[in-house]
Amino acid sequence: MKILLISDVHANIHALRAVERAEKTWDDVWCCGDLTDFGPDPVPVIRWMRDHSARCVLGNHDAHVLTLTVEDCRRAWDERTWQWAHQNYEQLDGGDVAYLRSLPKTLHLSADGVSYQMQHQYDSGYGVVEALSHFDSFWQGGDAPERRMLFGHTHRRGMHLLDEHTCWLNPGSVSYRKGDDMDKRAHYMVIEDGHVRFGAVSYDRSALLAKTQEIHRSGRMLAANLQDAYFFFGSSLTKRDPLPKLPEP
Repeated sequence: MKILLISDVHANIHALRAVERAEKTWDDVWCCGDLTDFGPDPVPVIRWMRDHSARCVLGNHDAHVLTLTVEDCRRAWDERTWQWAHQNYEQLDGGDVAYLRSLPKTLHLSADGVSYQMQHQYDSGYGVVEALSHFDSFWQGGDAPERRMLFGHTHRRGMHLLDEHTCWLNPGSVSYRKGDDMDKRAHYMVIEDGHVRFGAVSYDRSALLAKTQEIHRSGRMLAANLQDAYFFFGSSLTKRDPLPKLPEP
């Protein structure tokens, strides 16, 4: 069985489609959450997940977008504190909202004799499971000879072995890296017949940069959100580089 394991797509359909082109076929898609926020295209991402019957959990950014209202978005626009979360919320229709609301916090899955527990994040911050006793306390999947937990959230891909039959996996972010990581490729994992493979694919970020520049011209988005986008989708060297001078439209 071939499983495409992804996480933290963050409204970046361009990166998601690049992963799709790279892998071409699979038996199942598992997603560790955060379909929305910090990217411009939440609706195509949600539709992709629905079209591919992805098994997905709710991410913290998805939960945040679901708390917003039309009035929140209007106020943020007027006060020039508009953010990607507001931009995403304004695009969602009732079906998109219903899909996000339907996502569970935790999923228990199995494939090729391995039991999996998938959740977006381990704790309220960016902690990871460091000890077998911590794994055992967090695990809710019952007795199993081979156990793996799946997380997203940190945007750092990795495989952490706690013993020969127990580990956790993080596929990293399809969309973007942490500020100390200049690798702009889309990260993901493939689990095939129980074996784990790390995947990464380059993709054209020009459309994302163009959308960032368009929103920049509005003068309404919070500067920190724009700085993040210029780092992820442009050529800024840090997440807090000064905002660039815009080219002529």
